[in-house]
Amino acid sequence: MKARRIGLVCLSVTCAIAALATFSMVRAQQPAAGPRATLFENARLIVGDASAPIERSAFVILGQKITAVGKAGEIPLPAGGVRVDLTGKTVMPGFVDAHVHIAYATITTGEGTTDDWSMEHMLDHLDRFAYSGTSMVLSLGSDRPDFIDARYSDHPATFKDLRKVSEEDSFSGARYNTVGRGLAWPGTGANRSTTFYPVVSPWLATNAVRELAAQKVPFVKIWQEDRKGFKDPDSEEPAVLTAASLRAAVSEAHRLGLRTIGHIKTLALWKDTLKAGGDAATHQPMDLPVDAELLALAKAHPNFKMIPAITPSFVGGSAPRRPGQRPEWMTDPLLNALVCPVTVEKWGQTFEKNKTVPPPTGDLSVQNIATLYKAGVPVIFGSHDAGANRPLGWGSQMELEAFVNWLGMTPQQAIVSGTSASADFLGVGDRLGRMAVGKGADFIVLDANPFDDIRNTRKISQVYLRGKRVDREGMKARWAAQCKAAGL
Repeated sequence: MKARRIGLVCLSVTCAIAALATFSMVRAQQPAAGPRATLFENARLIVGDASAPIERSAFVILGQKITAVGKAGEIPLPAGGVRVDLTGKTVMPGFVDAHVHIAYATITTGEGTTDDWSMEHMLDHLDRFAYSGTSMVLSLGSDRPDFIDARYSDHPATFKDLRKVSEEDSFSGARYNTVGRGLAWPGTGANRSTTFYPVVSPWLATNAVRELAAQKVPFVKIWQEDRKGFKDPDSEEPAVLTAASLRAAVSEAHRLGLRTIGHIKTLALWKDTLKAGGDAATHQPMDLPVDAELLALAKAHPNFKMIPAITPSFVGGSAPRRPGQRPEWMTDPLLNALVCPVTVEKWGQTFEKNKTVPPPTGDLSVQNIATLYKAGVPVIFGSHDAGANRPLGWGSQMELEAFVNWLGMTPQQAIVSGTSASADFLGVGDRLGRMAVGKGADFIVLDANPFDDIRNTRKISQVYLRGKRVDREGMKARWAAQCKAAGL
């Protein structure tokens, strides 16, 4: 079906949602006859908070839950249970990624697309995040509503909310969460999506927030930028969401129990967001250094959070390298499972031609985030994975390394940002982000200790989601076959 632009009024947009009725038959893990306890022993266990790792740990999972955590030898094998020896391994919670853009890229080439919201893409992309050890993603402001709202579905009788389906035992990918459609001045939303609410007045902002509240999203995304000089030729007004509309959106969101995330890249708009009572910002000031006024505003709003995106692709991450040198991570097995070989090679050639190298402390935008972080503003992990030069499931690894190299975090602090802190921010800390009794059995088994080197989060041996081992071998084989068929 041809893609259609979506305005404020609810319209039926796609037949793809009907495929949700058969999720259990499409790339799903086969459900077991009944839950069976599994005792994992002898791994180093990273809990996901500020506590020390548990050496020679033991933990039990039953169904989707962790039921016991302690030291090896202290926890008995449950009756009828299975014992798994993880000697030499490190276990940590699955990541909770607070900034992704699902369906922004084709499955094989990874090239950017516009409004390509097929269910095939959605499922494939969530699989890629699962392969990389991500428990849940928050799709930030560009998704079509027919995945979460039956009123937009062409088949409301068979509609299933993708958020709920992704929690089921049989689902193979990462859990799906979304802010739905973001709010933006017309023409300034995401350049690969036409789904945003076009907001030119406080009234439109208020009504957009009301519909989002009815869809039970956790946040309202507000784009506040002119997309590098976008201008309406028939208007003298700046092409950016007005301060009055911003205040109206924040006020209505708070009245309805929602929080807001602003997409903001200038110092002045960061200040406007804090003055309006916004709850979080993604991206960072890129035009001017952080000043005393912004620091004072941040101090006056201690619950404000930032979700930076500090590893621009053109510099190849934060690790030092010589001009014209390919980044070492281009040979990483994780990246090469997610991206076709021909695409990786072409990407490598761009680094050889582009002599730009990562600055030791990052560019101005990174330095601004470092200043805010050192002033006490919490950093929430978000990969900004969207395809192309932000391969789905890989950008998270680049961000974690940059948190250490550029922001001065310890590896443990970086991991906390990507697990318990991000889970708490999304409101799912009661079940994700920590290896503790009562939490979800979502975890990564690593071949090396990331506290020694944050890059060891890439050395993934196994991933468990919802208490079941992810079929990473099958996913990798499927993607390799797709690359080969496409000549990539």
